[in-house]
Amino acid sequence: MESSDEEDVMKHRVHLRPISLRNAVPVTLHLLPCEVPVNRSAPVERFFIPAIRQDPDGLEVSFRGRSLRGEEVEVPPGLMGYVMAMEEKGEDRFIGASGSFSRFTVWGLETIPGPDAKVRAALTWPSLAAAIHAPVPED
Repeated sequence: MESSDEEDVMKHRVHLRPISLRNAVPVTLHLLPCEVPVNRSAPVERFFIPAIRQDPDGLEVSFRGRSLRGEEVEVPPGLMGYVMAMEEKGEDRFIGASGSFSRFTVWGLETIPGPDAKVRAALTWPSLAAAIHAPVPED
């Protein structure tokens, strides 16, 4: 007899659609300093068409009357970013890439997000993981 946790895992399987990774079209990505309390598709291109200005300190744009400052961030070499979409069919979930990116713009309210921004920490993880899992030479 399976435990309750194992039954839940079996009920909620997630399947990756690998072909979607190869067919993902390049997209422009902006990481905004706000939350949207909804998890569904939205016509973002109707509401956020940035008129980005370049100044000596970085990028600047206005969004709903607020000044945003930002900069472009590269995905670490050898990696690719994907925008994922999930579809539910019965008790199964299917996840696939709806877009791909190798860089994105990260925005902050009135200041450029600093080096301690969570997104920067996340982007350093692949090189850190490779370093801690690398073989240690014997002396």
